[in-house]
Amino acid sequence: MSWLDNLRRPEPPRKQLLFFAKEELANEYFAVIRMTYFSKGKISKVTEMHIHCYDLNARAKFHSTVKFALKAGADVSALCVTAADELGIEPA
Repeated sequence: MSWLDNLRRPEPPRKQLLFFAKEELANEYFAVIRMTYFSKGKISKVTEMHIHCYDLNARAKFHSTVKFALKAGADVSALCVTAADELGIEPA
């Protein structure tokens, strides 16, 4: 098998996952978001971030983080103190 085989056989598209749950979080967190990035069908990187409740831009940070990760092809898991419909997330 050579590197040309990779050019001839592209990777099949991977179905992305967005998991969301409303939870009470410790330490005054508004949300905890975990992003799992993939390369060649395998996990290449996992990152996690938290957004504090006292942050005035908490909702905007949540939206931009999730949007950026999904556009980059990552799976996203989020726990948040606010309900999904209040953030504009609709169930699939």
